[in-house]
Amino acid sequence: MQAVMAWGIDVILWIQSMRIPVTDAFFRAVTQLGGIGHLWIVPALVWSLSYRMGARVLIAMLVSAGINFGLKDLFAQPRPFELEPRIGPDRELGYGIPSGHAQHTAVQWALVAAWAKRPWLTGAAALLIFLIGFSRIYLGVHFPSDVLAGWGIAAALVWLQLRYGAELEAALAKLGTPRQIALAGAGSLLFVLIYLLLPKTTWLVGTGGLFFGAAGGVALCLRWLRPPERGAGWQRLLRYVVGMVPLLLWARVAGGWVPEVHNTAYFAIIYANCAVAGFWITAGAPAAFQALRLTPAP
Repeated sequence: MQAVMAWGIDVILWIQSMRIPVTDAFFRAVTQLGGIGHLWIVPALVWSLSYRMGARVLIAMLVSAGINFGLKDLFAQPRPFELEPRIGPDRELGYGIPSGHAQHTAVQWALVAAWAKRPWLTGAAALLIFLIGFSRIYLGVHFPSDVLAGWGIAAALVWLQLRYGAELEAALAKLGTPRQIALAGAGSLLFVLIYLLLPKTTWLVGTGGLFFGAAGGVALCLRWLRPPERGAGWQRLLRYVVGMVPLLLWARVAGGWVPEVHNTAYFAIIYANCAVAGFWITAGAPAAFQALRLTPAP
């Protein structure tokens, strides 16, 4: 592994020797699409493009996040700039392998492209996946091997979703809503268990909360609500606006309740805050859309 990281440092230094302000600005913007950009993109898929496809993408990305954080903590590999001070000036928190930006972006856009079945979208998705992965190397926050590992894990997750996703959904549909919600809760506890076994990345607990809220919300929405599918352009746009405003307000306000000390209250609040956000995306917002008549009748 030392040899791989040494090779990666050489590659990064060679790439960064050609840095100019324009490419710095470009790749810093591109890399955000694989990070905070998910906050803006995933709700658009769920609310404005296709609820069922968007929900699949959201759940798959949360599973991807749990695996990614767990592997980061397991390997505890430093980032390139921690080993070579000439790399920079960009910095990131947490461990390196595998690259979360590369992994989650590949899961997201590969599933969207598979759903849409449009050659131009498949090409655009492949280009975006590559650019976001390359941006992590260009900025010096990941080794090339980190990005390749992220892509490899994403490829496996996408294959599993496309191969077995329909069968899994059919099996879950037969269980009924209460059991589906119970399974969502049990699944969320796996994220917490990973953190307890590898107590490094506290984001795992929040990811577990998101999973419970989102998966439980899907079960309730498909049982009691009208999922936001189709609609005129103005309806899709309004759904996005109506959904994003409370989500952003919640993200801003809820963070003020989190204590600084990582005690039991800290983890309970993190879990609950994220569960509420996940529930809003998959059930709360669709209920609001239905009440406001922004979701067309079947």
